Amino acid sequence: MSIIRFSPTVTLAVFLNCLLIGSASAGFGFGNDDLGKSGLDFSKGYDVNTVTTVSGRIISSPRTDEHEQVFVEVKADGDIISFSLGPKSFWDKKEIPLHPNDDIAAKGSKAQGKDGKTYLLVQKLTNRTTGAQMAVRSERGVAAWSGRNAGGMMFNGPGGGMRGNGGSMMRR
Repeated sequence: MSIIRFSPTVTLAVFLNCLLIGSASAGFGFGNDDLGKSGLDFSKGYDVNTVTTVSGRIISSPRTDEHEQVFVEVKADGDIISFSLGPKSFWDKKEIPLHPNDDIAAKGSKAQGKDGKTYLLVQKLTNRTTGAQMAVRSERGVAAWSGRNAGGMMFNGPGGGMRGNGGSMMRR
């Protein structure tokens, strides 16, 4: 095959490949313009590769955004992090008391929003002031409100009140 015939073939293949690929995404559930100012999908955007634990003091009462997601602002090591606690319908059923100045710790997926804010998609939440705990997602990040998290547990208060939401049974 001569070099003259090879070049147009390669050029055409590269061009067609670019048409088929489309736009790239930085991570599962991230970057969609329909998701609000943050650009994050708070239901499906959990990334197990960014899981961390954050502790700090609550600086705002829980609030609901335009997409019915519940957030609480936490000051941790001088930074302000928005904890994503799930949709309002889930939070209303499972709510644990959270008040400004409560000492709180959470494990979850940390993400930077397009709005410049830092978010934590909470997996497990502990209010150290009251002792209340709550599982929001499974270890893999499956949301408790999705219906696929059959073994998810809700803990209410120090050392007691476990309720299963799908058939698993635990004893103390």
